[in-house]
Amino acid sequence: MNETKLASFRAKLEESRFALIGGVQEKYKSKKDDFNEQVADIADDAVQSYDRQLMMGLGEKELRKLKLVEEAIKKINTGQYGKCLECEELIPEVRLTVIPYTPYCVDCLETIEKKIP
Repeated sequence: MNETKLASFRAKLEESRFALIGGVQEKYKSKKDDFNEQVADIADDAVQSYDRQLMMGLGEKELRKLKLVEEAIKKINTGQYGKCLECEELIPEVRLTVIPYTPYCVDCLETIEKKIP
């Protein structure tokens, strides 16, 4: 992969990283504010509890994505970007364009997903 393509992928990854970090910080602030609010009655408390749990679940998903993004940036730095973790073949640039932080080629990802019950 040439330097121009790598720079383009790095820019996309950095943009994703910035968006994820900003989103996680915003959700944390929102959860903290919600937690400090006075609850009018039991029904409101139940709804707020459910909302907090939902937001925390979304935060975990975003943190997993952030980890993948940061790993992809490290791979660019070490010259390993674009190699499938499973088969070690090059991931097609078309796939990296769609999901620049993907650690697997399509074939290996399908095999992995079939193994999951």
